[in-house]
Amino acid sequence: MGRAVFNAEANARGIRFTVGRDAQGRWVVSDRDGLVGGLFTDRAAAVHFAMFESDHEPGAVCCVPDMVTFSLGPVVTERALGPAIGTGRKA
Repeated sequence: MGRAVFNAEANARGIRFTVGRDAQGRWVVSDRDGLVGGLFTDRAAAVHFAMFESDHEPGAVCCVPDMVTFSLGPVVTERALGPAIGTGRKA
C-alpha cells in the first residue's frame, strides 16, 4: 500500500477558500483576499470550484458549519449580482 504524503508547505499557507451558505440558501465561495469567489446552486459545485482554484492543495478549502450564515460581503451588491439573485430586475 502507498503512504499518505504530508505537505507542510500547503498547510503553512493556510485556508485560501471558505465555502458556506448565505441567508437565501445559495452556496457561497470566497477567497481570503476577497478577489475570487462566486454563488453556486449546490455544495458539490462550490467545493469543486474552490478545490480547482486552489490547485487541490490540502487544507486550502474550509467549509463552514450549516448553522453559520455566510456572505460575499459589502463588495458584492444586489446590482452587481443582477439576475443571479432572482430579483427580476435588470442590472
